[in-house]
Amino acid sequence: MKKEKKSVPTDAELEILQILWQHKGATVREVYDLISQRKKCAYTSTLKIMQNMTAKGLVRRTITDQVHTYEAAVEEARVRNSQVKELIDRFFRGSYSQLALHALGQSSKEEDLDELLDLVKKLKKDKK
Repeated sequence: MKKEKKSVPTDAELEILQILWQHKGATVREVYDLISQRKKCAYTSTLKIMQNMTAKGLVRRTITDQVHTYEAAVEEARVRNSQVKELIDRFFRGSYSQLALHALGQSSKEEDLDELLDLVKKLKKDKK
């Protein structure tokens, strides 16, 4: 029996998804314009990636008056959770606490540490 592989977005697909999540949908031209402000890219490459994303079920395309509009077909939180779990499994042997300790060690901003302390306090309170 063939096991169905879940669709994990590539870096380029994730960049497009972030735009679609932020703008609640966009045309290929709009996505291309936003990406090309940050880096060199080709319109045809953006189009091809978005067509592939449609085939993979990552985005949905609607056509209104000959305008093709794309919107994310996957929830941002679900993709984020999946990617974080993969990161934890790959680099921290499944240990969430090791990821947190690593992140704490990398932060030089006092407000980041305060925010994390507040979160830990809240989580501890909720567990009681």
